[in-house]
Amino acid sequence: MIKKDEKTYPIEEAITKVKDQKAKFDATVEVHINLFKDKKQEMNVRYTTTLPQGTGKTKKVAVLASKKVPNADIELMEEDLEKIEKGKLRPKVDFDVFISEPRFMPKIAKVARILGPVGMMPNPKTGTVTEDVEEAVNQVKKGKIEVRTEKDVPVIHTIIGKRSFTKEQLVENYKELMQSLKQNRPAKAPVNWIKSVYLCTTMGKSVQVNLEA
Repeated sequence: MIKKDEKTYPIEEAITKVKDQKAKFDATVEVHINLFKDKKQEMNVRYTTTLPQGTGKTKKVAVLASKKVPNADIELMEEDLEKIEKGKLRPKVDFDVFISEPRFMPKIAKVARILGPVGMMPNPKTGTVTEDVEEAVNQVKKGKIEVRTEKDVPVIHTIIGKRSFTKEQLVENYKELMQSLKQNRPAKAPVNWIKSVYLCTTMGKSVQVNLEA
């Protein structure tokens, strides 16, 4: 269980407190957002945004396209889908993102049971089904993240960078995340849809952000 600080802090101070926590590695800075309870699940969100300072993570991108995509880490052909099916090419291990042209989606459907549970099935909502695969890969490399509510609870778990980032870089990424969330607020969601926000590093103590500051 993540330990919590009971006080709330302006974002600049919250990030300073998170960065000051001791760690033996360059931990990821996580953001955990609690939203208005939605029993009918009419306020779920799923979209992407690009953090201006990147994520600090190097993502391996696999693509299935009709032409060469030079910035991709793995360029697949239709017959390579069998490798995913047989476990020879593993999502979350051999690649972190899978991007495809629309024409290949019927073929990819046969590995949906493998990609779906780990959130890696190509989807137009996340920009991973597109005619411009090269640009989609560029966006992932620049710091594109997916923002989505959990399946059964009104909570969003995402990241804004690494502990080694400067305070200014993390603040800029946080503000982009929160601005994008406000822009994607569901029509039925109340104005005070965002109930609370916590920052923490991997395995670190969480710090609550003052949403009024």
